[in-house]
Amino acid sequence: MNFIRSLRFKFIVGLTLIMLPLFMLLYYNNVYAMKVVRDQVSLTNMNHLAKSVEQNERVLQETNRYLYSLGERDPDIISLFFLKYGSGDYIIAKQRIMNKFMTDIGFYNLIDSFFLYDAVNDDLLLATSGNYDVKMSIVQESMPVQMQQLEGEIQKPEWSIVQGGTWNALVKTVRINAQFYAGALVDMNALNHPEQFTESGDRGGAVIVGADGGALSDSALNPAQIKLAAAHITGLNNPYQVISEVTSTGSARQYLMLGIASAMSEMNYIVLLPEEDMMRNLPFFQQIIRLLPIGAAVILITAMIFLRQLLFRPMNVLIRGMRRVSRGELDVRLETPASSELEFVTHSFNQMTSEIQHLKIDVYEEQLRTREAEFKQLQMQINPHFYLNSLNIIHSLASLQKHELVQQMAGHLADYFRFSLRAGKRVIRLDEELEHISHYLEIQKLRFPNKLDFVLDVGPDLGQYVLPPLTIQPFVENAIIHGFQRRKEPFVICITVRKSKTLSDPEASSVLQLSITDNGVGFEQDILERLQQGQYAEDPGGQHIGIWNVIHRLLVKYGEHAGLQFSNQTEGGAAVHIHMPAQTEEEEGRAYAEPVDRG
Repeated sequence: MNFIRSLRFKFIVGLTLIMLPLFMLLYYNNVYAMKVVRDQVSLTNMNHLAKSVEQNERVLQETNRYLYSLGERDPDIISLFFLKYGSGDYIIAKQRIMNKFMTDIGFYNLIDSFFLYDAVNDDLLLATSGNYDVKMSIVQESMPVQMQQLEGEIQKPEWSIVQGGTWNALVKTVRINAQFYAGALVDMNALNHPEQFTESGDRGGAVIVGADGGALSDSALNPAQIKLAAAHITGLNNPYQVISEVTSTGSARQYLMLGIASAMSEMNYIVLLPEEDMMRNLPFFQQIIRLLPIGAAVILITAMIFLRQLLFRPMNVLIRGMRRVSRGELDVRLETPASSELEFVTHSFNQMTSEIQHLKIDVYEEQLRTREAEFKQLQMQINPHFYLNSLNIIHSLASLQKHELVQQMAGHLADYFRFSLRAGKRVIRLDEELEHISHYLEIQKLRFPNKLDFVLDVGPDLGQYVLPPLTIQPFVENAIIHGFQRRKEPFVICITVRKSKTLSDPEASSVLQLSITDNGVGFEQDILERLQQGQYAEDPGGQHIGIWNVIHRLLVKYGEHAGLQFSNQTEGGAAVHIHMPAQTEEEEGRAYAEPVDRG
């Protein structure tokens, strides 16, 4: 093989000359510049975020200590427990507590409200710097939950998150005594300080999210950005994360994500910085970015022209040839290309299609002959099995000296054996199979007079459809042997035949459904489980040879389009359901003699 003419040599040299210098330059600038910018911006903003979070946590901790000390150091709150509710002294003490709360709100710059709740009298005292009605409603709605959390448990420093419509807050509640609970309310927006973060731009910002990823504070971020950030909460332990958002135009937008989990509540402080705005501080890198589309277009056009002549055109010719072969056109021959590798591939393709054209037909015809031989062998297995049972029945009647019954049975057996002479065919009509079953059942009725009966329920015009010979008999025979068991009441076998469309594809061919049911004792549970699991097919020489024979003949002929189901009826008795394609003799002949699939 001439290496200089090879596709490998041309491809390596061409891409190396075109792509390597520019790729190395862009790769170095991209990796280095992005790393420097991300490290510096993340360090700066993480310091701001850590300082802000530390300040918020400090205020919340101080508020915790303040609330815990109320029951020990505030005489007015202590005195309320001993004063009569609604008395003058009680009201004066409440007013002093209100004044103290309003004064203390000024010392704790994050605290929006202080409250004192009388659980016995369901009385709430609220001091707030905001909307009184809104805060009162939020505290009243959250108090049952807060009291339930405190009941019987050690008080914890964590703050709970409550929602008031579009307004979210942190609530801390402590138990003063058996009657009074004190608490504080913090506006969630007071904890968020987006103005201190650099490089946030118009599309960045800060937000506080809960454990479920929902936004707890107002934010300049849109819902899609908040959802994107919430999906990466698990990575907050890293110094920063680079996450991507797919815009409505299909392009990707990257963000630098910073975050710190709160130690005082189940919430996370998140900062999202768009990388596009961060890159504006790199003039040289920005110039490279502006030239990148032009350079990429030139490279793409050059590479496409180069690869089209060298690779794409010969490959398209080869692909079109393969598609024609897949449609059965085995006479396809391709022209030899200039490349030595593709020349070898094309020559092999032409040689392969020529060989397939001859071998595929031979293989398919051999498969048909093998399948026909297997089908006939399975079909022949069923006859000796029934002949032995028939001889046993004649022997039993002769032993009982029932000569008239023997004569009647001989007539039925003559018809039965006459049918057996025709059973070497691949298929027989349904009405012939049912006539054969009728002779068999008449023989059994003569053996068990007034104890056995049968019903043939066949839909109109179904006798014309064909099926493998002796498909129904093994199940009728098993029903008499295993289900009868000398019952006192009459034993009835019902054979039902119906035609329906397939459930998966109503436009497909019809399905012939045969059911053999009885009112006997039904299948034993362990036997039924083995039948439902298909274990009857594991040992063809065992006691289920009839069932094994039928299912294998159906699978050989129809494949996955035929099958068996076994069950016990709710009112008693066994049920066997067989389904197979509904075909007439003409349709079956066409299906068996269909042309060779050359695809």
